[in-house]
Amino acid sequence: MKLSVLALASTSVIAISTAAIGQEQDEELRFGLGGAVVTQDEGYKDVGSETQFVPAIAIEYGDFRLLGPYASYTFFKTDSFELAATGMLRLDGYEQADGDIFKGMEDRDMSFDFGLEAEIDTDFGEFGLKYTQDVTNTHEGYEATLSYGLPIMVEKGRIVPYIAASYASEDLTNYYYGVKANEATADRTFYQVDSATNFEVGVSSDWFFGQNHMIKADISYTSFDSSIKDSPLVDKSGTFQVLLGYVYVF
Repeated sequence: MKLSVLALASTSVIAISTAAIGQEQDEELRFGLGGAVVTQDEGYKDVGSETQFVPAIAIEYGDFRLLGPYASYTFFKTDSFELAATGMLRLDGYEQADGDIFKGMEDRDMSFDFGLEAEIDTDFGEFGLKYTQDVTNTHEGYEATLSYGLPIMVEKGRIVPYIAASYASEDLTNYYYGVKANEATADRTFYQVDSATNFEVGVSSDWFFGQNHMIKADISYTSFDSSIKDSPLVDKSGTFQVLLGYVYVF
């Protein structure tokens, strides 16, 4: 099964890793290589949790970042504000072989979503706002996310408790959690999913050892909107994810 947050979470192993490099010129090419062990349950009925090892690669040059399936270009920034264009592979979806609940259904594929992301640093924490839109005519929807994190600096590390709320359009949620009329059975009724607002709470942490080594440990839980929880494909109230990763920065 394609895990929805798996690749994005594993690339976040790399995302902070450049901080371990120290003071370098902005235009210097930076390269990181690592991997993460990720355990996640997407909430689908009778599928359960999965644990996978995911390799991750990152390239950073000036204002451009390529972090696994996530790319961004920061075109405006100040000491406390950044605005970037972003593109990412949304690795949601499933195939019939992923579980009995999907037998007789069409596969749901990954998409490429493009959008904008803003980050604001304040004395009270970090605020983020992100909007992405499918540009591959896969789910044909969009998602907007508002987040808040409170960074806590500790010896050799950084811990960030955070909360986030994500609004997903009807096209997006119905594609991944809906059941079409021609897919309906006695055990899997036709279901049209409305738009959904999901809430996430978690803790992200990064631990630096010298200029080249970083360990990342994250845990999070996302609570489903009722329109997703009522889907015949879902038997849980949300999803959880645990990540443990390592990065070597060259």
